[in-house]
Amino acid sequence: MTSLALQIAVKLIRRQSPTPEDAGCQNMIESMLAPLGFVRTAVDSNGITNSIYTRQGELAGMLAFAGHTDVVPTGPIESWEHPPFEAVVKDNILHGRGAQDMKGGIACWLAAVAQLCAEQTPLPSLQLLITSDEEGESTDGTIRMVEYMQAQHTLPDAVIVGEPSCSEKVGDTIRRGRRGVVQATLTFNGKQGHSAYPQDADNAIHAAAPCLAKIAEIHWGDASDGFPATSCQITNFNAGTGASNVIPGTAQAFLDIRYNPNNSFEEIQTRIKQACDGCDVDYEFDHVATAFSTPDGLFLDIVCASIERITDIRTNRDTGGGTSDGRFLAAAGVPVAELGLTNSTIHQVNECVATHELDTLTAIYTDIITHFEVS
Repeated sequence: MTSLALQIAVKLIRRQSPTPEDAGCQNMIESMLAPLGFVRTAVDSNGITNSIYTRQGELAGMLAFAGHTDVVPTGPIESWEHPPFEAVVKDNILHGRGAQDMKGGIACWLAAVAQLCAEQTPLPSLQLLITSDEEGESTDGTIRMVEYMQAQHTLPDAVIVGEPSCSEKVGDTIRRGRRGVVQATLTFNGKQGHSAYPQDADNAIHAAAPCLAKIAEIHWGDASDGFPATSCQITNFNAGTGASNVIPGTAQAFLDIRYNPNNSFEEIQTRIKQACDGCDVDYEFDHVATAFSTPDGLFLDIVCASIERITDIRTNRDTGGGTSDGRFLAAAGVPVAELGLTNSTIHQVNECVATHELDTLTAIYTDIITHFEVS
């Protein structure tokens, strides 16, 4: 018998929604949730589809699930074993773009909620926060819903983000936080000239080299509170005209910095500039994502206890990976735990998930909802 989570996941995957498209996924979700007492509030922004689905509960507290209906592009379709939007199930494996990231996770939460409502289980108030702008720029998605909820004083007490957090088995890892991201473009200015007459030129590469060496040697601090130490990587460097006898007048370096909560955007800017002191440099800094961490406490304990009841796994409370929309909720003071399917094929050709994972995650979500409480 096909599980409800699998049925929902198949329907969602068959809607082609490469970011920032939603392709009617959120309308489909509304059609499922409305009979269960959920009310949809549209918070669309600049062509992005954002929906807050809310059900007032019988018990205290508000628990939210945050997710996204947009998916990354498929890559070359001819390389897929099964067409990426046909949601083929073969040998108990669901194939398709979004199977793990993260239409499968949304399907599990919907199945859990549908089951509990059908059983008339007393529940806390529930929200689903669904955007179509997570895999893209993330400028008009979850952040806009958070702003709306702040203005309406309807922020949840805690949120489960359905990102595929697990490594080998569902439940082996939750993300309790994420490192922040700063990206910087440094343009070193010199004077172009003929290499036979260096006295008439100023080589921008020669100016950049010692500065970049200093940047690479910066000690940002040690690992802390479950976070690895801050890392600054020089990922791109461009200079020269292509001619062998022209001294370059400019050189440009790109930095990608993943920082833990012990550092700050302001500190990072200051230390980069200090390493380049005395050079003619133009700086462009972009604070892509703020570091966040949910402290140990009741909410994380509830999540971990549910995982252990269902799977017998003592989960790892991790802070790895890139960024997620959890940062917008955490910045508003909402405790965040990321818990979803395994992530072995996310963003890859032939993305897929084992159907038993959907059943396991649905059971975990069900247990979290029924045991949720606020202090």
